[in-house]
Amino acid sequence: MIIVVLGALILISTTLTEARFKTRQTEQQLKDAISLQSSFIDRWLEDHSTQIGVLSRLVKGRTGDKDEIRRIFKAFMSEEGEYTAVLYVDAQGQIAVDSQSQSPDSSGDVSDRDYFKEARAGRRFITDVLISKNSSRPFVFVSSPVMDGNNEFNGLVCGVIHIGVLKKVMSQFDFGNAGGTYLLNRDGQFITVPLGVEGEPLNLADTSPIAGLAKAGTPANKVYVNYAGDRVMGQYGWVKDREWLVVAEMKHSNVFQALYTDMLLMAVIVLIMLLLSFALTFKFTEGIVRPIRLLLQGTSTIRAGDYDFRIPHDQISSAPEELQQLCENFNLAGKKLKSTIQMLELTAVVDELTEVYNRRYILTEGPRLVETCSRAGQPCSILMMDIDYFKKVNDTYGHLVGDRVIIHAASLLMSCVRSCDMVSRYGGEEFLVLAPNAPAAGGGVELGNRICRMFRDQPYREEGLEIPLTVSIGVADYRADYSFGRSTLEDMISRADQALYKAKRNGRNRVELLKDSQKQI
Repeated sequence: MIIVVLGALILISTTLTEARFKTRQTEQQLKDAISLQSSFIDRWLEDHSTQIGVLSRLVKGRTGDKDEIRRIFKAFMSEEGEYTAVLYVDAQGQIAVDSQSQSPDSSGDVSDRDYFKEARAGRRFITDVLISKNSSRPFVFVSSPVMDGNNEFNGLVCGVIHIGVLKKVMSQFDFGNAGGTYLLNRDGQFITVPLGVEGEPLNLADTSPIAGLAKAGTPANKVYVNYAGDRVMGQYGWVKDREWLVVAEMKHSNVFQALYTDMLLMAVIVLIMLLLSFALTFKFTEGIVRPIRLLLQGTSTIRAGDYDFRIPHDQISSAPEELQQLCENFNLAGKKLKSTIQMLELTAVVDELTEVYNRRYILTEGPRLVETCSRAGQPCSILMMDIDYFKKVNDTYGHLVGDRVIIHAASLLMSCVRSCDMVSRYGGEEFLVLAPNAPAAGGGVELGNRICRMFRDQPYREEGLEIPLTVSIGVADYRADYSFGRSTLEDMISRADQALYKAKRNGRNRVELLKDSQKQI
């Protein structure tokens, strides 16, 4: 009886431990899914806002040439396939160019639309879900103002995205038959239809308490009945400035079904082993305790910041099957946690010191901007800039003053370039400027000379200290073929770097454009 009671106590404690662990694991899995999905949706919205912003800058100066705008739109639509239509609206609110024969908003006059009002105020805008007057289908409109040479409002460019695109994005994070993720608006209506629900999203409302919990800021840490009548565990997260709600749910039965089955099997095995021999019971108990110790060690290690901890399979090979599965789930969760953190780190695109784009961003987003210019038949230039004799500044005044000089240099550089130019700190005292649509005949050199003058005229000053500054600049223009690197952008950067060294050899404080005949390897 003592052996049987001991076995029963072990079984019960193990079951409770695994149940608590499974609950915490599921909660964390849902939180990770929400964190990843929210970050993905916000990045997805920001990327599309940036795309339309770049497109509006390409349209700038061509508002009178509708054929040219259509050509630009056609090139853009062939590159970015998530848009249903792209519109150009003039300053009076009239649709002047429509990439499709009949867009979701083709009434002609859109001056009463929120996206037109925001563009007239000089701001980019992403609408809530709007219902098309033509087809009664839901769409999201992404707009960006078009400014003329005097920075006056000259209309807007608007991209139209069907909600079905968002549904495809959300479906990447479903849990199969166990659950999934979906979007609600602030009124609790579906933006994307979850699994098992038919009909257009905005015609349906979520009847579960998750939207009310989100509005009240109350954690969703209890099992509740969702829209389909299933008992689920769920988590939520706000996106789009708290206008949309991301919900992740997993069926309660799916969470514990495998656990219940495994525990029943384990009860039979434990009972037989305990009745046969106390020695076998002790060995079996040790097989249970070891994985739990490893799990506790793993959670402590991960909590300390080491996300590479994994439970070796050979140390749990003698453990019951369910504990092996639990450890494997722990290893999988550790991998997913590490990949999630790596993804969040990759989203950092701004240089911490200067608050301009960093090297990673321009190497990631630059090729897309160069390709857009290429498809639109527009020129593009790269300027690589280096502060002359910057090491003397650090050696003479110290690195803190050197950092402030770099901040000052970034500020001067931003004041020289256009709003459509992409500025990044490439490394140390080096900066890179990607200038789309620069005049092909010396446009990059002209911009470089303007930067040189700005630095000569505005030395760094602080509390009686004045440090004269000059810069050397290398310029490279776009060309279809490339000789360096694996892409056109890498080739332009390499040629600009060679031109920069030429500027340094020729006395610094100057701009050099490397001609094809002067290429070096």
